[in-house]
Amino acid sequence: MEIVEERTVGPSLGSDSIRQGVISFIIGGSFVILFMAVYYKGAGLLADVAVIFNVIYLLAILAGFHAVLTLPGIAGIVLTVGMAVDANVLINERIREELRTGKSPRASVEAGYERALPAILDSNITTVLSGLILFQFGTGPIKGFAVTLCVGILTTVLTAVYLTRIYYDYRIDARRLTRVSI
Repeated sequence: MEIVEERTVGPSLGSDSIRQGVISFIIGGSFVILFMAVYYKGAGLLADVAVIFNVIYLLAILAGFHAVLTLPGIAGIVLTVGMAVDANVLINERIREELRTGKSPRASVEAGYERALPAILDSNITTVLSGLILFQFGTGPIKGFAVTLCVGILTTVLTAVYLTRIYYDYRIDARRLTRVSI
């Protein structure tokens, strides 16, 4: 292998890149949140809350490790948000399919999560394995991306699969949810 190009950036250019990365994350995230709320209605709002908690948990864990936010780290957060949205879309579509067959909200939610879980776990496990390989064989920025990605995948499974399911179960058990808004 031959190095074709190598660049060194100064602190002002690096901070500008990070600022622009954060701005693009906020703008893109806002569009995703808006789309989820419009397309999936109440279930989309729940997914939006789960994605927001996902980012909060991810940033809290990274802060606990005293991690520095770099451009590759921002890319890892963006990929994590994409994976979280994907998991929520899989769950919502499965619940929607079950509701179309005439099942009750409780049965639809249970079957939706049960049918979506294998696909969610497969995609997230393979992503974590890729992140571990990047961490093992990568250098500085690549390792930062890998750490952010792996931690983000763990928070994604926690929020998309468990946090939203706890909400649905609570609402159904309290008899406050008689119809799933999808």
